[in-house]
Amino acid sequence: MLEQDQPVVDALEKSDNPGSKLLTMQQASPQREILHGKRILVTRTREQAGVLSERLRTLGALPIEFPTIRIVPPQDWETLDRALATLFPGAVEKDDYHECPYSWLVFTSANGVNICCERLLELGYDLQAMCKVRVAAIGPATAAALTRYGIRADLVPEVYIAESVAAALIHDVCQRGESLEGQRILLPRASEARKVLVTELQQAGASVDEVTAYTTASIASDDRQGREILRLLQYKELDIITFTSSSTVRNFMQWVSSWSSCATDYTFMHDPQLKIACIGPITAQTARELGLVVDIEAREFTIDGLVEAIVGASPGDVPLQPEE
Repeated sequence: MLEQDQPVVDALEKSDNPGSKLLTMQQASPQREILHGKRILVTRTREQAGVLSERLRTLGALPIEFPTIRIVPPQDWETLDRALATLFPGAVEKDDYHECPYSWLVFTSANGVNICCERLLELGYDLQAMCKVRVAAIGPATAAALTRYGIRADLVPEVYIAESVAAALIHDVCQRGESLEGQRILLPRASEARKVLVTELQQAGASVDEVTAYTTASIASDDRQGREILRLLQYKELDIITFTSSSTVRNFMQWVSSWSSCATDYTFMHDPQLKIACIGPITAQTARELGLVVDIEAREFTIDGLVEAIVGASPGDVPLQPEE
């Protein structure tokens, strides 16, 4: 048994969590045994992988971190700096960048929040001195990131996708007897983000300034851990692959295709014992477009929602209990 598990141990030693260990039956509570022994690949960024890994580990799984993406700040900060500066009274001349202040500041990821807030702090701004702009967050994780910087989200849609952000904004202004017509919205986000949010807000009459806050780049490479992950795939020793964004799917598949021995043979990816788990419908759609069969799709588009979906798809599953 030890020899059979050794490759997984090697892969974990290469990851950022070398101390990760499979829970033993003696250590695990009944709830923690739900995913006992499941080898689950986590493809999030190095900085964010730990949250999902720890959640899986507490349920008895053996998470293996294999980041396929990294978050890259802008090479040129000027455009983002000037846009963010307009959120602070007196920082720039009113007509130097826009003819009127923003009505809304919209964040579609925690990454966008972190990049923008850290940049403002680096430039010496007091985040509490921000002018009275309403703030929208795509979901609870993004809202929580704002809270860490002392900023409260005024709007979080019930469904955590871009289309719902647009619908929630339109509904909000209508409830207040207003319209988005002529309102300016600042949208700092990833350079490769979907255009649907901008399109729907513009169709509602808003003027949207979409500013690049970061780029999502590939990170997986031909190294010891990469070779080990490929071996696990080829010998059907992985149980689940998790994807938390379209970019994690695209970069993972690009990485797979970069191996000459696998460029024309993806049959191991369609092993019925290997499950593909996606955080929501947009990620799942990307996976399907790339030829993957999505077995697990979270109903709530959060990390906890993804974990709950994985548990629900496991034989003999039991409901998750709330964390203390």
